[in-house]
Amino acid sequence: MDKNSKMILLEDSIKVVNAIAGDIALSTETVDIRQASGRTLASDALSKLQLPPFNKSAMDGFAVMADDVRDEYKVLEFIPAGSVPSMPLSAGCATKVMTGAPVPEGAGKVVMVEQTTETQGAVKVNDHAGRANICFKGEDIQVGDCVLKAPSLLGALEIANLISCGITEVDVFADIKVAVVSTGDEIVDDASKIAPGKIMNANGPLLAGLCEKNSLKVTSVSVAKDNRKDTAKAIADAMDAADIVILSGGVSMGDLDFVDTAMGDLGLKVHFNRVAVKPGKPMTFASKDSKMVFGLPGNPVSVYLMFHLFVLPAARAICGIETDKLIELPLSEDFKRKKTDRALFAPGKIITDGKISQVKYHGSAHLIALMKADGFFLVEKGVGSISADEKVKFINVS
Repeated sequence: MDKNSKMILLEDSIKVVNAIAGDIALSTETVDIRQASGRTLASDALSKLQLPPFNKSAMDGFAVMADDVRDEYKVLEFIPAGSVPSMPLSAGCATKVMTGAPVPEGAGKVVMVEQTTETQGAVKVNDHAGRANICFKGEDIQVGDCVLKAPSLLGALEIANLISCGITEVDVFADIKVAVVSTGDEIVDDASKIAPGKIMNANGPLLAGLCEKNSLKVTSVSVAKDNRKDTAKAIADAMDAADIVILSGGVSMGDLDFVDTAMGDLGLKVHFNRVAVKPGKPMTFASKDSKMVFGLPGNPVSVYLMFHLFVLPAARAICGIETDKLIELPLSEDFKRKKTDRALFAPGKIITDGKISQVKYHGSAHLIALMKADGFFLVEKGVGSISADEKVKFINVS
């Protein structure tokens, strides 16, 4: 890292990353809707069906004519879901229908079964009060209506709605491929190799897991030793296999921090390498052609936070999705700090009264503390204290 490089404000660094991401063009493909979970819709999905496709009962009950109010009706037939009525209604008659079944011609109301007493061939209505309990054809959506606009992430709810509307294939953006590189001579992947000075490689699995959770395709997970040549090779190999490269460690100002230098060796443009945020100050972002490279600090809490602040929003921005996970909630107790030269993200938990409770942690290496947190609350640069019940911005990453 250039010791003379200027520290960029958090909001400015986010703008830089998202601007670069927004200029990257992804190819698209058509996939089966049942295989589209986690993908991003590339073109608007238009309904192929009317919903409901017919006038249907919203309740188990008895369909009657709208103005035919009486104490007892003759039951014409029984219509379960999946069947259709064979007879229209007439005065003094009712058709027993189940939830989701088509109502017969002439029906204006379904009396809930709970408000009736059924006898052989007839039904007595104990109470006519209540709604019509009929879902009318096409009242939810018409053929050609937009069900979901692009770009949209496709989850279980979105996919279910598209299938309901007769959509069986969708145009989606290509998978965003991510390569993860952990740096450092001190990290090992096998607990049997732990010795004085060695630590387990938690950042690699952490980043890979976060990518998989957010439907980013992990192409490789590797380790680079603390030397310039090995770091450069690891970055080059990762760039060959992915759209986004995420490194952890090697971005500070130590004698063995080679990430910035290696980026320069490979012809990448380093847009910034210091951000006015805690934790995560030595956050580095570089790009070349259509590839983005994120150099995250080595401490795991910083890795976790920087992924959600920078990497994930950038991946979404490539597909045209704006990510704003910051919400405002009141803090449950007073907060104070001494240094205010950087924005601070502190671990917090949403408690039962909807407030944010501070999670005790010992700094950016204390990864285990995050298992008690739902996310991080933001203390703006220049702010030294926040009173209880004062609202703070909170990024929910749970």
